[in-house]
Amino acid sequence: MGYALCSTCGRYDSSLEPVAKPSESREVSLHSLHASASTCKICAFVQEVLLLDPTTPNVPKVVDDLYESARIKVDDGGLRFTGQWQGALVIEAYQTGTQPNLPEPREVSRELSCDAAAGITKEWMESCDGHVECTSQDHFSETRKPTSDHTQSRTSSENDIISSYPKRLIWLGPNVESARLVPFPDEAVEYSALSYCWGKARDGEHVFKTDKSTKLEFEITIPLAKVPRTLIDAFVLTKKLGIDYLWVDALCIVQGSQEEWEQESAKMGLIYSNAKIVLSSTQSSNVSDGVFMPRSTMPLSQDIASHDGSMCARRNMNHEIITSCRTKSNKWWEANINNTFPVLSRGWCFQERILATRIVHFTPTELVWECQKCRKCECGIVQSHLYPAKNNISSAFRICLGDDVGERGLRQMWREIVRSYSVRKLTNMDDKLAALSGIAALMKKKTGDMYAAGLWKASLPFDLLWRCDQTGDLKTEKARLPSWSWISVDGAVKWPVSLEPNQEQPLQYLNSTTYFEVGALGTEVCDVVCEVAGQNEFGQVASGKITLRTRLLEATVHSVPEDDWGDLYETQWAVKVADSYLAPLWPDIILNDLRASGNIGMSMESFYLMEVMKPGEADWTWEEALLVRRRNGSTDEYERVGVTANVCPKTENRWKTLRSWFRDSEVRKVVIV
Repeated sequence: MGYALCSTCGRYDSSLEPVAKPSESREVSLHSLHASASTCKICAFVQEVLLLDPTTPNVPKVVDDLYESARIKVDDGGLRFTGQWQGALVIEAYQTGTQPNLPEPREVSRELSCDAAAGITKEWMESCDGHVECTSQDHFSETRKPTSDHTQSRTSSENDIISSYPKRLIWLGPNVESARLVPFPDEAVEYSALSYCWGKARDGEHVFKTDKSTKLEFEITIPLAKVPRTLIDAFVLTKKLGIDYLWVDALCIVQGSQEEWEQESAKMGLIYSNAKIVLSSTQSSNVSDGVFMPRSTMPLSQDIASHDGSMCARRNMNHEIITSCRTKSNKWWEANINNTFPVLSRGWCFQERILATRIVHFTPTELVWECQKCRKCECGIVQSHLYPAKNNISSAFRICLGDDVGERGLRQMWREIVRSYSVRKLTNMDDKLAALSGIAALMKKKTGDMYAAGLWKASLPFDLLWRCDQTGDLKTEKARLPSWSWISVDGAVKWPVSLEPNQEQPLQYLNSTTYFEVGALGTEVCDVVCEVAGQNEFGQVASGKITLRTRLLEATVHSVPEDDWGDLYETQWAVKVADSYLAPLWPDIILNDLRASGNIGMSMESFYLMEVMKPGEADWTWEEALLVRRRNGSTDEYERVGVTANVCPKTENRWKTLRSWFRDSEVRKVVIV
């Protein structure tokens, strides 16, 4: 072994001695670890330990996509390795005779009964009742619904209180021997709420729900023998927690009633926020699975010695997926979240988790608790120094609502919410706005700004520069209108990353680089028109138009097959204006793909660039534009099909604009729909 620095673990001569200044956390490929193993003892040992994990992609004879794309997070001075794939472990290498920083988890039962779950959850709830952060967010302890004395007139504030509660609840009788639907009581009551996946109906299976044909029956009694397993488990657990009422969307909202759906979905966020506890059946993909599914048999922790006895490794179950999967790509979510944590992959469940005052997750290995003060798990690892004390995005959002975080903080908060939400799936993709409407309503209450199909008027034109995650499946056409909003696509989106040095971080618990427009100039926004399709002002949109004073010019679209282009810009597409250099393009839809020829291919469709952002005096700003095309049959209206940055990969700063695309173009009014 030489004395060269290992590019994977960052250590010299395979040394496990503590370092004065640990390197920053970073991701490397499994392929890189395999390559380093031939010259670095640490990497060779870590690779051996990783291969003991059945979830690790095996080293292929011919490198395949799964192996090549598998990533490992390396941190704590290069001694801790966390597999970034489904069910992966976290591994720390340490010298024999010393103790690792990775804590040893407590033993967790391999079986979980309803009684045991209730006992653990009640203990956490009792502790939470002493948290100022949690009780101050507890709507039913702050405000009481008016009493049943209907002779007294209700004030407008009382009506506001009423409108924040669900229309009806499920009342649970003694020992859950009976249950029925009841209107929300005149006196405010504690209730639990269920967060779950319904899943696909199995062959011959009847969908158990409240509709016009069952509503009257369920108001007398809910036939418990027909209730799906997950719902029955929630009934029993709620009662064992000492709570008499439960809210479940499929039973508490009359299915098939568009009017009631719009009314109740508009306050969905408050329903979960007001709940005493949210029960999340996080590992269940189908309502028939139940909450108490068999647990994983994989040990939570194991210490392994190297063959020569010089070093050891501690393998712990990785809690990162439940604590910080916000920034992962669409492809990563498809591979690692959808099967293991189905609830985390669902769009409606995102808002339910963000707005819950307290929530308990039923995961494949243990119970995990989140409230406004802390996180907890059965094995104790989540409470350790390795993981954030709180749900980052949930805590940041609540603080954002209460504190003055400025324009920068508000824009960053919303963009991080959309980034995290957009990767999740919906059964009905037209619910994209409705499933976020509770969060949007709270943002509007904070800012007073105009909400426009998932964007905010005060953040225009810069909010228009969202990008589609190119690892997702793009469609041949926009799924919804308006084309300028991220709701028009089905996959994950994100905004550009700011290049500003020493960036201000106004949000607590959340590092964000999405305030990319600092120091840049934006085109003039003349008018914003957005009409909703129903009663929910934050729900589905019927139409939307934005009028800009901007510049427009024709461009050509090219596919670029080179790997370094994709590695640098996370896209295989580019645009070209006249004799300018190729610049990266992130399309919203599938374009004519000519990469199979092996040469740079060009799409023959007519496209235009619409100027949105211009460089300012700051060195870290650049030019950015929308890729648009004329709307069918129109000469004045355009639709968005992508976004592009006027930057050059051949310069030292690969995000620098050398010369403007629009320098010879005239400013005029343009409408985008």
